[in-house]
Amino acid sequence: MAAYAIHSLKCGGFFLGLGLLFYLTAIITGCFSFSFKRPIWKMARVKLWLANIVLIGLLGLGLGFLCGALLGPGLLWLGLNPRTALLVPVLLMIVVVQIASSWVVIWAPLEKRIIRKRFRTAGVSRAEVYSAMLVGLSNPGSGFARRFGAVEEDLGGLWLTPELLIYRGDGEQFGLTREQLVQMERRAERRSASVIGNMAHVILHILLPDGSVRPIRLHMAGHWTMGGKRAAMEALAGAIAQWHARKPFVYTPKPVRLPKF
Repeated sequence: MAAYAIHSLKCGGFFLGLGLLFYLTAIITGCFSFSFKRPIWKMARVKLWLANIVLIGLLGLGLGFLCGALLGPGLLWLGLNPRTALLVPVLLMIVVVQIASSWVVIWAPLEKRIIRKRFRTAGVSRAEVYSAMLVGLSNPGSGFARRFGAVEEDLGGLWLTPELLIYRGDGEQFGLTREQLVQMERRAERRSASVIGNMAHVILHILLPDGSVRPIRLHMAGHWTMGGKRAAMEALAGAIAQWHARKPFVYTPKPVRLPKF
C-alpha cells in the first residue's frame, strides 16, 4: 500500500504541475495568441473552450491522484482492485473541478489580458485602459445553447462619459447618446452558468440609423467568481440607469476617444 500511495503522489504532482504550467502559459500568451494587432477573440474563444477541457482534465487528474494517495489504501482494504481504487478518486476530482469551475472563473486573468493587450496595441493610454469596465457582448436572440466556445461574441471595455456610453472591443466599437439607448432590460438566462450567481444580465436596446432596434446583452469580464460578476453587473446597471436619467453616477471616468485597431 505504501508503494501505491507513493506512485499516486508522483502522478498527482506531475499532472498538477503540468496543469498549472499549461494554465500560466495560456494566460501569458493570451490563449496562444501571439499578435494583438488584429481581432483575435473569434479564434481565441474556440481555443479557450479547448484549453478549458485540457485544464480541467489535468487538474482533475492531479488532484485525483493526490486524493488517491490518501483514499486508495482504504479502497484497496475495502476489496476494490487496484485499477478501480485508482480510478475512483480521479473521476471524483474531475467532477469536483468541473463543478467548482462553474462558480470560480479561472480564465478571468486571460480576459483582462486579452482586452488590455488589444487596447495597448491600439495606442490607448494606461489610464484609459484601467478606467474601463471590462465587458463582453452577445446577441440575446441567439441564446446560449447553440454556442461553440465562449458565449461572448466580442470582448472589450465600456466607459460612461457625461454625454456618451462608449464601447470599444476586439471587433467592434460604438458611442451611444442617451437618445440612442431606448431601453435597458434586465434578464436572467436560465441556460447559462450565470444563473448560479443569481445574475440578471443587462440588455441594451439600441436605436440604429435605419430605425431598427438592436439588443445587446452585456457580460462582465475579468472577475474571479460568479458572485463578483453579479456585483459588477449590478453596479454597471445602476450606473447606466443613472447616466441615462442624467443623474449623478458613481462610475465617472475621464472622456476617452474611440481608438482604431
